[in-house]
Amino acid sequence: MIPQRYIIATLFIAAMLLLFAVVQAPRPVTSGGVAAADSPVVMSLGAYDPVTDFQLEDGWAPRFQGTVDPDQSEPWPYAGGFGAPWEPASPYLTDQGLALNGPKGLSEVVLWRGLEWRHYRFDAPLCSARLDPLKGTRLLVTLQMGPSRFETRLLEVPEGRVIWSAQSGPWSRFSWDGRAALFGFFEPSEAKAEARLLITVLPLDSDLGEATLAAWDEPGLPPPPRGWPVKPEGLSDDGRDLPGARIVLPWHPGDRLWLPRADRLWYGGLQGWSAWNLEKGRWQRSAAGPGLLVAHPPLVMALTEPVAPEGMDRKTTPPESLDWAPVPADAPPWPAYDAAWAWTPGGAMDAWDRRWGNPGLAPERQRQAVTDYFRSEWRSALELRASVKGWLPYGPEVAMREPQAVAWVWVGTRIVQVRLVDVARIHALKKLLNP
Repeated sequence: MIPQRYIIATLFIAAMLLLFAVVQAPRPVTSGGVAAADSPVVMSLGAYDPVTDFQLEDGWAPRFQGTVDPDQSEPWPYAGGFGAPWEPASPYLTDQGLALNGPKGLSEVVLWRGLEWRHYRFDAPLCSARLDPLKGTRLLVTLQMGPSRFETRLLEVPEGRVIWSAQSGPWSRFSWDGRAALFGFFEPSEAKAEARLLITVLPLDSDLGEATLAAWDEPGLPPPPRGWPVKPEGLSDDGRDLPGARIVLPWHPGDRLWLPRADRLWYGGLQGWSAWNLEKGRWQRSAAGPGLLVAHPPLVMALTEPVAPEGMDRKTTPPESLDWAPVPADAPPWPAYDAAWAWTPGGAMDAWDRRWGNPGLAPERQRQAVTDYFRSEWRSALELRASVKGWLPYGPEVAMREPQAVAWVWVGTRIVQVRLVDVARIHALKKLLNP
């Protein structure tokens, strides 16, 4: 039989060793501790603390209906990218809320405010929903009011007051600086004529002002196509009713629009490019020419233009000016344009960690960790609700919102917001992407 004093001594020594390990473990080996200096993020899964969760009724889902951006022909992943204003709309609204469509044509936006969910309900399906990137106090929604009939509304949140509403196409967006809204629709044209995209820009915090139309009459710049509407009388009835500062643009597959500031718009396509300034309530071209224009948001606009005899030059300018700077001839070619990219001085990356150049950013490591953490709950949801298999056939849906250090996770029966592990990558993205 072991004497009692030996048992007590053994337990005492074990307790001291355990206490020593707890105190020393968070310290790296180089400082006398027993843990590695850089623990993998996946070892910090316990830090994925739920911020809130929203219980979904059967038939409701974070999905848009009939969304067709004129310059986004490829399907956009439901979870979206970083949540940046130049990206296509995502049902996961930064770290503040969700856009949901339900049965019988009903929809709603739910925002987490004051430790409670606030509901903004609509009697029509949601095609698009965005929170302004400046303060998150304006909600821009586009609703499908009937076959080929859409309406865009700007709401004040949290009050829910409608500031203005107008007929539109099935899309809408904010300027990158969050001070204006851009939307529009295709004007009727003859079967073989160029498509005419009528767009308007409306301010968020001032009067809408007089409805104007770009005249395309700037000295030294190419005239508009023959028969082009440059006066309001040349628009359709719906076009004449559209408020704000308007432009009619010729539109071809592959053309694109960017609104980095409320008073600066860029248009580019295979037929050339143009830069527009809003002056005294009317859009006027400040420059135009041949070449392929793309955006490297949030830093620059980039142009590849032809030079004689068969060469090509590249140059860039800040989005708010026309201060073109040449790109060295030995610089690597830019990747194909994609709204998912966010650019740094050394390269580009997206929320799925595709990379070009050296963006100076640590690799993304948390998406898979969050997915694995909630996979068991997703399996349980498969057994509870038959629709989950159709919505989420391969696992939980994870929408990373790294600039806000959170992620939305749809497991099937509920959507959870969790805090991401605080790492250097998140700090860098906050500085880059948060206005």
